[in-house]
Amino acid sequence: MSTYIGRQPIFDKEGECLAYELLYRSCELSNVATFKDNAKATARVIVNLIHTIGFRSIIGTKKGYINLDESMLFSDALLLLPPESFGFEILEYTKISNELIEKVAELHAKGYTFSLDDFDCSEKMFETYTPLFPYIKLIKVDIQAIGVENLAPALAKLSLHAIPLLAEKIETHEEYMSCLNYPFHFFQGYFFEKPVILSGKKIEPSTLNALHLIQCMQTNDDIAFVTHKFSTCPDLVYNLLRHVNSGAYHFKTKITSIQQMITLLGPKRILSWLGLFLYGTPHERPFGVEIYNNAKFRAKAMEELALCCQHSELSHKAFLIGSLSLIDTYLSIPMLEFLNHAHLDDEIKTALLFKEGFLGNLLHIAVEMNHSTNIKESLKRMEKTPCFTVDQLYETCQKALLFVEETAYE
Repeated sequence: MSTYIGRQPIFDKEGECLAYELLYRSCELSNVATFKDNAKATARVIVNLIHTIGFRSIIGTKKGYINLDESMLFSDALLLLPPESFGFEILEYTKISNELIEKVAELHAKGYTFSLDDFDCSEKMFETYTPLFPYIKLIKVDIQAIGVENLAPALAKLSLHAIPLLAEKIETHEEYMSCLNYPFHFFQGYFFEKPVILSGKKIEPSTLNALHLIQCMQTNDDIAFVTHKFSTCPDLVYNLLRHVNSGAYHFKTKITSIQQMITLLGPKRILSWLGLFLYGTPHERPFGVEIYNNAKFRAKAMEELALCCQHSELSHKAFLIGSLSLIDTYLSIPMLEFLNHAHLDDEIKTALLFKEGFLGNLLHIAVEMNHSTNIKESLKRMEKTPCFTVDQLYETCQKALLFVEETAYE
């Protein structure tokens, strides 16, 4: 059975990603991650996948959080995962019994850590899960179920238990700012992709240089021409050298010149890389690293899907679109304003602004897979061009996740 692992970052108050919630999806179109009758078999698939790919390729040095219910808690699969690298989220529909409480206590004593998922602070939730509180390291508070306006009384009930809190399902920057007024230690949701847009923000010179080079290379990809353009931008040369020496490539020869780098990579790969260079120094911005990682995920996923669809001539353009798809978020300017600085062709603009056309459809799929939402609905957009199988889609996503880790920003 094919399985795809999605990741959703968990942030601290400074916007630094500390961990990932790992979201498992089979290749069934329903894309529902539940552990019911076949829980043990599903757990085995998850564990096998983690060990096949290598969980460090999925979570790097961060911690991974896995959802589970009573079926997986009582299975042996849990014991195959190192407790120092993984935490476990007890789902809201888990059947709590004396046997389960004893099992959690036993695993807790062995060093396993647990959190409560989708906690809505209702009387029923407290009644059901309070017996587990001595073994709970983190409570994930569902702000959509509670409502931001009702957080104060809801959190007052939790304050008696001194358990760290995570605000989950934050979908807007405004919700995030509201949650900062409460005693949350951690935050999770899609809010980092929906910031407040600041009008008139100046684009940095290095970004303008990269934009200018992207524009030039769309009309002329001659090696000598590209080399000359790079030679006038030392910041681009330095960062390209870092890219060439990253885990993404394994060149045996030592780099001795700009032209050698351009030749080794080729103009089309250079163009793809420039789209990611626009993100500058993501580690210096709140949520910047994960915005950058999501852009890389989308870029690689779109490139691979274009190849699956037998459109190799569009693969580099697909990569560029994916890499640019979050640049408005990163720079805190409207996408239209960014495109006014970048004279890109109409196909790229249409994909970025409206997610329309073949490449726009690929972008929509990449975004949905990055978020691990309803894939069945997403695939309906591709009905007119059914050019890849569901298995190819999930294989593509695995490649994209590996690409993100292999090209980790240093």
